[in-house]
Amino acid sequence: MLLAMFVSIIVVAVLTAGINLKGPVSTFSGVFFTLLTDSAGKGFIVSLAILCFLATRLGISREKLLARGVQLFIILLIGFAGKVGLKSLTESPRPYTTLLSNQLVIPQPAHFYNLDKAQKIQVIESVADKVSSWRIDSWLKGMNYSFPSGHTIFAAICVALFGGLFLEYNRYLMAGGVLLWSMGVEYSRIWMGMHRPADLFGSVLFIALVYLLIPTFSNLALKLSAKLPNRFQLAFKK
Repeated sequence: MLLAMFVSIIVVAVLTAGINLKGPVSTFSGVFFTLLTDSAGKGFIVSLAILCFLATRLGISREKLLARGVQLFIILLIGFAGKVGLKSLTESPRPYTTLLSNQLVIPQPAHFYNLDKAQKIQVIESVADKVSSWRIDSWLKGMNYSFPSGHTIFAAICVALFGGLFLEYNRYLMAGGVLLWSMGVEYSRIWMGMHRPADLFGSVLFIALVYLLIPTFSNLALKLSAKLPNRFQLAFKK
């Protein structure tokens, strides 16, 4: 599933090649891409809740479901902590800072990160007459570094754990749905001017490495399952 996601980024990179961040944006496009990007951002809890609910409908054993839950929790912690660390380490400017530089608002992209928060806001808002408000709003919410993409990290975690689980239980449409959603998230991040394809590739590779190194937690799940109150055990069986 992660390999398929990796390939999907290649497709997205081709589709978004030469995208004009100053181009006109319809209300439909603005709402659509904002919802997609938010589904892996501030609304990630909703996406996670939906996927968790679908996973409980697969008829998975109580122990396996608990093991996947622990695995999900650990990978989410590592993923979000790793995102912060890698951004600080790489200090890669956001793509929109190149536009700001081309508009002569700042001398070069890296200069943007020498400004304080108020100055960054002022610089971004100075091009509001040339750039869609949908993109401006996104830029104002993401004034940190670009690599890796936190949204793509979350999407990759979902593809690895939930997409892989759906595939394992022959729910091909559900697995395809998760992959298609992740592709939409990828596209939205580039469309917004928040990331480059390299940021997305790095995010998927990072999660692939974490996923390979994380244990299955089967023994821990057995112990947790045995300690569950009877009412929860019956709920799992249903």
